[in-house]
Amino acid sequence: MSPSISSQSLRSPVQRTVTTGVLIVQLAIPSGITAQMTEQRKAGTAPSQATTPLSSDEKILHVLNRFTYGPRPGDLERVRALGLNAWFQQQFNPQSIKDDALEARLESYPAMRLPLAKLMEDYPTNGMIRATMNGRTGIPGGEAEKAIYNDQMDRQKAKKKGGDQARSDDFAPLPEDQLESILRLPPDKRFSALCKMRPAQLRDLRQSLNADQRLHLTDGFSPQQIEELAAFNSPQAVIAAEDMQTKLLRDIYTECQLNEVMTDFWLNHFNVYMKKSQQAPYYIASYERDLIRPRALGRFEDLLVAVASSPAMLNYLDNSSSIGPHSFFATAPRRNFNNKRPSGLNENYARELMELHTVGVNGGYTQKDVTEVAKVFTGWTVGQRRLGSADLAQAEYDPAKHEPGSKQVLGTTIRDNGEKEGMQVLHMLAISPKTANFISTKLAVRFVSDDPPPALVDRMARTFQTTNGDIRKVLLAMINSPEFFSRENYRAKLKTPQDFVISAIRASGANIESPGALVGVIADLGMPIYGMQTPNGYSMKADAWSNTAALVERMNFALALASNRVAGVATDWPSLFGSQNTSLSPEAKTAILEDKLLHVTISERTRQTILGQVSGDPEQREASLRQVAAKDRRRDPLAVAGARRPTEMADVDTESALAAGLLFGSPEFQRR
Repeated sequence: MSPSISSQSLRSPVQRTVTTGVLIVQLAIPSGITAQMTEQRKAGTAPSQATTPLSSDEKILHVLNRFTYGPRPGDLERVRALGLNAWFQQQFNPQSIKDDALEARLESYPAMRLPLAKLMEDYPTNGMIRATMNGRTGIPGGEAEKAIYNDQMDRQKAKKKGGDQARSDDFAPLPEDQLESILRLPPDKRFSALCKMRPAQLRDLRQSLNADQRLHLTDGFSPQQIEELAAFNSPQAVIAAEDMQTKLLRDIYTECQLNEVMTDFWLNHFNVYMKKSQQAPYYIASYERDLIRPRALGRFEDLLVAVASSPAMLNYLDNSSSIGPHSFFATAPRRNFNNKRPSGLNENYARELMELHTVGVNGGYTQKDVTEVAKVFTGWTVGQRRLGSADLAQAEYDPAKHEPGSKQVLGTTIRDNGEKEGMQVLHMLAISPKTANFISTKLAVRFVSDDPPPALVDRMARTFQTTNGDIRKVLLAMINSPEFFSRENYRAKLKTPQDFVISAIRASGANIESPGALVGVIADLGMPIYGMQTPNGYSMKADAWSNTAALVERMNFALALASNRVAGVATDWPSLFGSQNTSLSPEAKTAILEDKLLHVTISERTRQTILGQVSGDPEQREASLRQVAAKDRRRDPLAVAGARRPTEMADVDTESALAAGLLFGSPEFQRR
């Protein structure tokens, strides 16, 4: 595979939006960059570059910035030695890649390996707790599971009585000497002692601990025990936190970067919202692991069918509650009129299936088609995994809820055929030329430019049709097109908040002790993981992310990261300098960091502005870093053992930290 190169002029509209005067003023940086970017904004263009083909290293960086979450230290050299063709061959076959470093980190999240039904049983929702209280289901037999259920039932009872006051009146405070005796117990016995405490006792115990005691509270606990202890407070919050944290760890550490980027593409394309329901975090865990990731580089139709029949999508777009108006379920006499049942047709999934998942808003369908497709998918629902259980954990087809009779969809008659009607419609949409064009356009926007060349999209769409939607081959058609490696598209995409945070972590070589604070950072930047409420997913275009407030937050994060003020994240700038670290001048440190973090040359104006800050008064450097708020884990339900506190400024080389932070906040790093 030898991608062709097109010599075109570079005209990137992104650069003018990346750096603003507000960022510079906040950090008391001289006005050089401000004036430079103001001029670019007024002109409406970024600085022009020569119309030259990309060099070999530029091609590698282009690939690493588009098909991974950004290069790590040494990645450029590794791909240079391997060759782009061999790198793509590896990445297109993720099952052949060893991912030991990632798997070692994921061992801290054993709940994420549980089948959906078991996950919902061990970490119950409020609805399951109410069902247990009403005698409709039992409590699992394990010590921790009993504690989780009992604690949650206590909370439900307390809520009815009036909240925290009812809980605090219902237990004896823990004697001071007993606290020390608990901390001296071996791990298993200490965990058992915690399982026997009432919720308010455990809460008060945690609040009474000093920093050293808090760390020792869970010393020696297994990852499962850590999860279970956190679940005493809120099982649902634990599962939601693990969904987001494990996704972030995969993005940062997996060697299967192309597959993970494509997994993210499809999760955004087939968007589901974390807060849709109590069950949504549980469904998402299985949705990503079992349905999306294994098919991310496969056939589009296989992915479409898997999504359509997933509890996550059935729940999110309400198809699980859609009932055929003339179905047996809707028309049969009710035995109990107090038992309210859904009886209406829900068109949410039918509409988004066509508008967002396949043919697109201009796909030629009508409102009548939406209604008919909704009838086709009646009966596709989520059911109980066993009779009488409270957890809706299994996608199923219920013929009693299916609308009988033939349907007319996009001019085609769909004969009465139960569940197979849905499969026929999915196939018809999957092979549509309009679907080929719609999916190819979205891929080109994600990987090439905000306004992809029509010729490129047409080439990809033809490949989509001739290969029955083979995603690998569609991507290869894109890569082998002259437009992909053109200079016009080189570093022309503005990073989304997620791309920005992850690429900064990867470029820095930071060690992630806990990703909880990073999850919060991405949310603060406006792109919470699984947090897009509407089904269209997050925009991959610059306009959505280039407002001033968001760019201020990016710079604040960059400086917090560089100065080790993000809890659970540790950078080590001296390791990038080698043995010369102590003798390097500010100019030399900045030059090394520029090369290793960005791999591109920043403008002379930007460089001089950064050097002016790095070479300035030490107290001013420290003050510039101190004004940036530390990022902690207060919102992390898994932080039961306490969070790693941000490093004291005395332990940070302020020259390196300020240079690295400003480089991460520079226009050059904001683009990919």
